[in-house]
Amino acid sequence: MALTFFGKVILLKYTMLFSAVLLSLASFAQDCSKELLLQKAGVWKANPQGSTFGIATADLVKQKKVVGAIHAMIQSKYLPMGVEAGFNGSYTRAEANMAGNGYYYSIIPKNYYCDGDIIRKAHETSTLFSINANMFNAEIYDTAQGDRLLGEGFNVMQDMPVEKDGYWFFKEIDAGLGFGMTGKSGTWLITYDGKLPYTYVTKKEFLEKRRKALLELMNMSASGIEETLKNNEITKGFKETAYKNDPAKLEKYMKMDYRQIKERYEKFLANNEKDFKPAFDKIDAQLKMPAAELNQQAIVTTDPKDHLSYLFTDYDDPFGKILIKPNPGYFNKKLARSSPQFFWVSIRYNHKEPIATKVREDIMKAIDFAALKNMLGK
Repeated sequence: MALTFFGKVILLKYTMLFSAVLLSLASFAQDCSKELLLQKAGVWKANPQGSTFGIATADLVKQKKVVGAIHAMIQSKYLPMGVEAGFNGSYTRAEANMAGNGYYYSIIPKNYYCDGDIIRKAHETSTLFSINANMFNAEIYDTAQGDRLLGEGFNVMQDMPVEKDGYWFFKEIDAGLGFGMTGKSGTWLITYDGKLPYTYVTKKEFLEKRRKALLELMNMSASGIEETLKNNEITKGFKETAYKNDPAKLEKYMKMDYRQIKERYEKFLANNEKDFKPAFDKIDAQLKMPAAELNQQAIVTTDPKDHLSYLFTDYDDPFGKILIKPNPGYFNKKLARSSPQFFWVSIRYNHKEPIATKVREDIMKAIDFAALKNMLGK
């Protein structure tokens, strides 16, 4: 069917409009740059929530409500730019040693990037933001275990927070991002007024526990030596049976193996207490320090001249370990396990990457610390 005059006019208008749209898109794509990506409005995307296994139904309902309130707080002030902001809530199973259930809200922003003239979304990211309820990046609910118990004797932190504007601020530190890259990590604690969910260890506490650990290490060393000597005797019995008709082989074994092992380890056993004595002497001398000094906070580092000993150091030592222990008095045991009793806010990002840096700045502006503090104990 032939087009009428008006039909031809309408078709021409649509053709011109379509051409203009294509031209605009082509111009936009050709101008794709890091600067443009920083100005490109992103989107929110709900990610699947974590496992809810082992959580009482009533607690889970309350925890989801808290996570929802946190998301609403962030979303009301944070407009994703240059990223797809994936968000979700995650819920850990109830643990008997914890005063409350651990759960958190997280944002995993995936950058947009230029693929020639096309804007695409990255499949991975090194940026991670989270607000964690009743969870922290150091062990604060249990005493030290395993190698840590026989080493420093207490759990450790690498940094101490400073109280500022009613919450606790940790200085920004270097953080591994994977693939050999290093970025930055920032941490904040929102707690009951002036309190921390852990407590610091005194020098006296450290020295007393270290002395017990040394005694156990010395006894373990002796037991290991004795076990080697015992096994050496067992092996000797087998060889005597195997070589009963070959005195030359038996004598070679006795000379090259049995006697050398026996002599060496009997010497180790005889010197075992002697090897540990210098470390014991140092601790015994330190325990005689004035009470005021013994009551000071313990920050320790391994003695480079003695693998059995530690040195007291200060906060500025990059190798210093800040000793901590549980503070059960911080927690209100009458509250439901779903109640947040402290929040740990954490963000890790590539400070050399403009979009990640903007994400960090914009999200931090969106956090209402007063609102988070108001959620505590409820």
